[in-house]
Amino acid sequence: MTRDFSTLPEEGPPRPHILERIRLLPTGTKLIAAAGFLLFFSLFLTWQNQTVVYQGAGTATSMLDGWDFWGLLVGFLTFGLVVLVLLLNGSDVEFSYSVRWDLVVLGGTIVIFLLTLVKNLTDADSAWASYLGLALAGAVVAGAYLDWSSERTARSVRRRRRRWLSSGA
Repeated sequence: MTRDFSTLPEEGPPRPHILERIRLLPTGTKLIAAAGFLLFFSLFLTWQNQTVVYQGAGTATSMLDGWDFWGLLVGFLTFGLVVLVLLLNGSDVEFSYSVRWDLVVLGGTIVIFLLTLVKNLTDADSAWASYLGLALAGAVVAGAYLDWSSERTARSVRRRRRRWLSSGA
């Protein structure tokens, strides 16, 4: 029995290994992915230690995780933003060029940071994990700022090059 390999589709150039693709990602994207992943899973830790007083029976400490209303918003936005950033920078998916994705990501990370701050301020008796979550949200914003600033620099260089070429030099 022989196989006819001429009917197989053309493979094209070999795709780099997944670790190689991660290594090629910009620093800001790596920071967003790592801090966003940790922020999402930090919501499973104890964000609040509430003391409950039972009349005549004593007191108990109730440990609450981060999955309340604000935590759901933070968790879902973080998950969606990390997926968007990885699709934008780490895949072959084509996105609209008319949308400034760097500004969308930066705005989304600022919203995540503000929601985490609101959650931290409205929670009574915040635990150490809530402050860790706030620091991780700040790291997500820092990664988005790194990507935004590098994109801004690249746009500036392209604009200057276009002006130079159109001036007939």
